[in-house]
Amino acid sequence: KTPATCDTMNETTILLSGDPKAQPDFLATVEPAIPRQPPFTLPFELVFDGYTREPWSSGKIDQNGDGGDQKQQQRRPQHGTMDWQSCYLVSTDGRDRLPGFMKYLQGRKKAAVAKFEATDALPSSSPSKAILVVPHDPPPIPIEQLPDGVDKGRVMFVKYLRDEKLLKKDDNGVRKLHQQKMMAQQQQQQQMIKEKQQQMQHNRPKPQKKIPTQPAPSRKGGGGGLLGNLLGAQRRTENHLHTVRASKSSNDANFDPTVGAAGCINAFRSKISADLETFKSDPAAFTTKIAISLTSLVKSVPAEERDRVTMDVFKFAVYEQVEEVGMDKWIAAKEPTGFMDESTITIYKEGHCPPEVMEDINKGEIPDEMKGEMRHLAEAQSKAIQRKGKVAEGDVLKQSNTMRESTILNTNKRDRRTLEEIQRDMHGGDEAKRGRYE
Repeated sequence: KTPATCDTMNETTILLSGDPKAQPDFLATVEPAIPRQPPFTLPFELVFDGYTREPWSSGKIDQNGDGGDQKQQQRRPQHGTMDWQSCYLVSTDGRDRLPGFMKYLQGRKKAAVAKFEATDALPSSSPSKAILVVPHDPPPIPIEQLPDGVDKGRVMFVKYLRDEKLLKKDDNGVRKLHQQKMMAQQQQQQQMIKEKQQQMQHNRPKPQKKIPTQPAPSRKGGGGGLLGNLLGAQRRTENHLHTVRASKSSNDANFDPTVGAAGCINAFRSKISADLETFKSDPAAFTTKIAISLTSLVKSVPAEERDRVTMDVFKFAVYEQVEEVGMDKWIAAKEPTGFMDESTITIYKEGHCPPEVMEDINKGEIPDEMKGEMRHLAEAQSKAIQRKGKVAEGDVLKQSNTMRESTILNTNKRDRRTLEEIQRDMHGGDEAKRGRYE
């Protein structure tokens, strides 16, 4: 037994599962390396069946990014009240699969997550599980603390949280801070809008008094003429332009983005953003549904503005927030409904979209030209099959008519001789026959 191995009671078999219905694949058999007696206990078999990019999955324990002292790494609070513990595991199976696994995580910048029953979970009436994380950005390996004969390529850094409820509590705190920040931003925007409206009202140009237009002098008086008529028309045009500018500036000053159609759309977008942030922060949730009811959403919108608030506007807002929050990695699919004013959109996280949904989405993205070609090809094949069927039916019909019209000769002939000729033939023999045919 080399110094890099220890008792098999501390060994853990790590499996990978990309699909809950499929059989997990073997990754490695590991045991603690630094420290040899970690502050937590791992089960005999562990399955990594999830991935995440949440901030709590990062391996940077210190602010400066290095690993720090090992005693500080073993237990250090992060993200509020959560207590993360860490250690280094070394592979003992000799298959050297850990470097490829770490390269996979680093290339996609995500961490692997496994959940299992722990002995040191928080006391609670509801069952809970511990979390083990393999970060894609682990701290540097303290080579001087590794046992003799252990290659750093066989070493893997892991983080341990004794109860997932601690993670959910911390996410609730982060979510509350995010909501408070959003409310503060909205209040600040409203305050800026009010200040801008007051400034525009203060700087609004006062309506000028109409310049009385003098009637053009008659030709008999000897003044005015064509030049006077042009000057009068120019004055009247200026007066009309001043009136239009004043009405337009008053309409801009009275615009409020929190009421009417604009307020309805902004409120819906804020609600969808908060729901998607909650869905993103939950590592155990992979799908969510967003229901859109046009009737309930436009209740507060005035009747003259309801033509600007349509189902397409709300669906566009959902797709926009899915792309923004999911960083272009989530899939949003609209479910079929039987109503025009109701719609349901299902959002799938990366790697959890069913293949039939992806097939329907890909079908919907076929260009119109390709759809026309496919329809033309199907019609041509159908016509060819119909022509072949008609030709075969014609051949069968012709064959049956030919068989029906054919007759059999030399059978069932009528004897046209008289009785005398028959008796003569019977008594005369061959001579009578020769007489008949001569």
